[in-house]
Amino acid sequence: MIKTLRIYLIAAAILTAGVLFYTKAVAPGEPRDSDVSISVPETPVEYTSSQEISGLTVSQSVYGSDAAETIDAANNLLYQYAALWGDSLDSVPGQIAASAGLEPSVLAEEDYAIIRRAFDLAEETGGLFDPTIGALTSVWAEGEATADQVSWALTCTGWELVSLSDEEMSAGIDRPGISVDMGAVLPGMAVQAVLEEYQTSGIDGGLVAMDGAAAMTGVKGGEGKPFTLGLLNPLTNDGEHYAVLQADDLVICTADAESGLLDPMTGYPAESDLLAVTVLSEDGFLADAMSSILYMQGLEEASSHLEETDYQVILVDENGNIYLSPSLREKFTLRDTENFSLTD
Repeated sequence: MIKTLRIYLIAAAILTAGVLFYTKAVAPGEPRDSDVSISVPETPVEYTSSQEISGLTVSQSVYGSDAAETIDAANNLLYQYAALWGDSLDSVPGQIAASAGLEPSVLAEEDYAIIRRAFDLAEETGGLFDPTIGALTSVWAEGEATADQVSWALTCTGWELVSLSDEEMSAGIDRPGISVDMGAVLPGMAVQAVLEEYQTSGIDGGLVAMDGAAAMTGVKGGEGKPFTLGLLNPLTNDGEHYAVLQADDLVICTADAESGLLDPMTGYPAESDLLAVTVLSEDGFLADAMSSILYMQGLEEASSHLEETDYQVILVDENGNIYLSPSLREKFTLRDTENFSLTD
């Protein structure tokens, strides 16, 4: 389940309010080279960072005197999450894949809890959310997969093919070819970690966006203005926004037709009668996972989740009708009233 960034910051020119802080992507712990430029005024106003981390675009905009240090700490967190939950041999999914046909891989307690949660969600959704979609992800990575490739990948997909032991905190695979892919929740988890860093850092405010997930807290420095997120128009994909959203201290994740979601049941890109699903929660894992799940479930099933207490939902159907969790009404402003309408 792969997502591309569909949430964008609505703000007056992001680089005009102060200072540019640009970092070049480097591995965790490696020194940053001469391409890194930092300009620090006597009273820092705004720092921004844009970079690629494990193929994912990450953008940050942070205000306050501790902004530079906070962005540096946030980037370190992002690298750690990418290393821990990406597709490298040393990652948690890599460790599990290496156990195929051998002894199960014993995981750290915190890591096992995340893996257990992912597989519990797979069981709850009947496999619609499937952490073993790695083979399908790989055959679609270079473009259009062939029918033979999809057929092969489906033989290596199925959450039941991984054995978990709560007692041993281990995960094992019976045969090679099966791989775990946490791409459906990695951005949400990483953005939550960055948000928590922002909240404890002493900055005035900050916003982070990463591959379909975003979060914001506080205000824009001395201006005292709240951050606003624009929701991209799913009818045209022309860069315009159909609505804006204010939602501090929550992780916000969107899934739509451009997100590259793969249906683990068919092996092909997911189809839906929904144009877009946005989920907001304090829990980044949950927000990211549920945006994908609700999109694939479709309008009838997804609309039954509007009253959930652990997360809030925005649904956009094929006719431009918008369905909101009641608690979002005051945070949501519809901009494109010609093509979209709010339901009662």
